[in-house]
Amino acid sequence: MKKTRRTVCVAVCALAAAGIATAQTKAKKLVAEPTAFYEDCGEVVECLQDPITLPANVLDALWATDEAKSMRGELRSLGRDGFSRLFKAVVIHLGSSKETDYVVLSEFPMGGVDAPWFWIVRMDQIQPKIIFFSFANGFELLKAKTNGYPNIRSLAFAGDVQYTNVYHYDGQRYVLVRKYQKEMK
Repeated sequence: MKKTRRTVCVAVCALAAAGIATAQTKAKKLVAEPTAFYEDCGEVVECLQDPITLPANVLDALWATDEAKSMRGELRSLGRDGFSRLFKAVVIHLGSSKETDYVVLSEFPMGGVDAPWFWIVRMDQIQPKIIFFSFANGFELLKAKTNGYPNIRSLAFAGDVQYTNVYHYDGQRYVLVRKYQKEMK
């Protein structure tokens, strides 16, 4: 009789724990993550809200980019702390909630004069991996997906021209699949 009660008690506790875990998972998914990232904030567009300090290994990955290599002269004088202050970042989850991705926005000199540089850095187990780069005024994660990840649309403005690029995830990184421009009058 005691074994039966114990078994029933264990079963009830297991079901309760599973229910709590499911509720917590659903509660986590209800929190909406940002989907639009722009250098200038406005009524419609959110900037990087509550930016975080990037981990050292993510900064190392950014330091190793071709973009940083092209700016080495200007960047060396900044030192490690100065280099880290060039970035604003937020955590998002492009795939599952177990995957951590960083949207990173840079400031000059680690960016252009007309538009900043944006990256998405994925924490691939322990090693960060850059999966997206754009020289644009901002970008949006679209509802449509390729290989399980949202497509991206970036926008850049030069004079009266709007440049739009669309990127798809190829399983390793985002690649440009379409670009077009239109005159704004």
